[in-house]
Amino acid sequence: MPRYDLILFDMDDVLCHSDRRYRAAHLAQLTNTTADRVYAAIWGSGIDAAADAGKISTTTYLREVALQLGVPFSADQWLEARKASMTPNPEVLDLVAQVRKTHQVAVLTNNSELVGDNIDFLFPELRPLFGDLIFPSSVFGAAKPDTQCFLGCLSAIGMTPEQGIFIDDRAENVAGAQKAGMAGHVFSGHEGLVAYLQEQGVL
Repeated sequence: MPRYDLILFDMDDVLCHSDRRYRAAHLAQLTNTTADRVYAAIWGSGIDAAADAGKISTTTYLREVALQLGVPFSADQWLEARKASMTPNPEVLDLVAQVRKTHQVAVLTNNSELVGDNIDFLFPELRPLFGDLIFPSSVFGAAKPDTQCFLGCLSAIGMTPEQGIFIDDRAENVAGAQKAGMAGHVFSGHEGLVAYLQEQGVL
């Protein structure tokens, strides 16, 4: 059985539950507009994907969203709405605490540096488990499932693809990790993840 040294976790809908619609509604209240307009401005326009891939800066991202909405828009409002839409997944966090006793653990999330720079505000439960190994995709100039994203992350950690397992709720992202040379598991719940890690000799 292969020996793995690194277990790399996605954040949204693995380590926490994330609700885009709730986030859009919350931000709509803060900016006095509609949830549909917010959703279109952030996810329908391609701005969010560009920020996740490191193609635009945080300043440009916030400015472009404000232009799309046609209302003033701040980083603090974005962060408040982002935090409100996230609910930690205690079962998986407890599992991480168990896994980290014997393996290196890290986070790779499709997000901008706005998330990476403010992770202690958004998701304070992560730092005690992952330390500094919490990576937004933007710092690698590519987003999952691009292999560049995974290879950049592995290089930053000091691991080879063959040493790592990647856990994500999106099958296309797991396929990207596998293309990069990692093992992977499509997350659908705590019990399935425990069974997979047991099969791989991690637990």
